[in-house]
Amino acid sequence: MTPLLEVKNLTRVFGGLTAVGDLTFHVDSGEIVGLIGPNGAGKTTCFNLLAGALRPTSGSVFFKGKDVTGRKSHQMCKLGLTRTFQVVQPFPDITALENVMIGAFVRHGSTGAAEAKAREVLDVVGIGHKADVLGRDLTLMELKRLEIGKGLATEPDLLLLDEVAAGLTPVEIDDILALVRRLNSEGMTFLVVEHVMKVIMNLSHRIVVLNFGSQIAEGTPAEISKNPAVLDAYLGEEEYVA
Repeated sequence: MTPLLEVKNLTRVFGGLTAVGDLTFHVDSGEIVGLIGPNGAGKTTCFNLLAGALRPTSGSVFFKGKDVTGRKSHQMCKLGLTRTFQVVQPFPDITALENVMIGAFVRHGSTGAAEAKAREVLDVVGIGHKADVLGRDLTLMELKRLEIGKGLATEPDLLLLDEVAAGLTPVEIDDILALVRRLNSEGMTFLVVEHVMKVIMNLSHRIVVLNFGSQIAEGTPAEISKNPAVLDAYLGEEEYVA
């Protein structure tokens, strides 16, 4: 079976710094794959390369079996790959509904169809009752849900989640975990960057580990939690217990 996303020898160099070097991994349809590593490991650069915000120095990206290397963000979104952002970025002076409608216009040309899709998405992410609230008046948890909703409104095949749990309380983290699991059970595929280990270890089917721009490990959460290279570079000397 052809992977939904396949990354081959992906490299991005800034001047003399290799932010991502020779990265190779894949994501199958229906998976949740985690991408972890210390600060500066290259995770955000990887997301930017996949989502079309940056062009790779070398290497290839295949999506749905097609070479999409160097495609721009709007092109990747049209193809079915959408990302969220660690720092939530709502349009503050328009409503939650209008924020999500912007994403819905990717697939729906009329205002009525985009609004119907946006209302459906707001219900899915649990903030349908906040449809008429301005972006600036939403809580952090509501903004996190809105960020996911903005991505879902584009009707992606693969959603890149960038630290969706950052800044949330333990109870809120559990709620976000439940939402992502439910979306996955309904067919959504995810590539997830996350620093909260409870999230990445309990959510991912497989995990890819970066350090200084290079891939140092790949495996199940259980395998990663015992990998000596990962323990040394990221998790510390103690074995991680989920």
